This record gives sequence, C-alpha cells and structure tokens, in this order.
Amino acid sequence: MIWEEIHMRKLYELRKEIETARLELEKSLLQEDDFECYYEKSTKLDKLIEEYLESKEKVTT
Repeated sequence: MIWEEIHMRKLYELRKEIETARLELEKSLLQEDDFECYYEKSTKLDKLIEEYLESKEKVTT
C-alpha cells in the first residue's frame, strides 16, 4: 500500500515536470530560440514522458 502511494506521488511529480518542460518548449518556440536550445528542451520533454509512461506501467502491472 505504501509502495503504491510513493509511486503515485512520483507520477504526480513527473506530470508537474512534464508540464513545466512543455511550457519551456513552447516558450522557446515562440521566442524563436536557436535549434540547439529547442532540441535540448524537446529531448528533455521526451525523456520525462518516457519516464512517466514507464512508471505508470509499473503501477498498472
């Protein structure tokens, strides 16, 4: 039971990080940042989403 609560808390934190990273990526696009900056933020978002999906899969299995 405690393990599930810890996992759910981690998922919540990851969702917050994903939202922040998504906003940073959108801001970068609107500011017309150079490709390297945009790519770095995009990659960060991808990794967070991947981590979230993997963590969510562990909770559901």
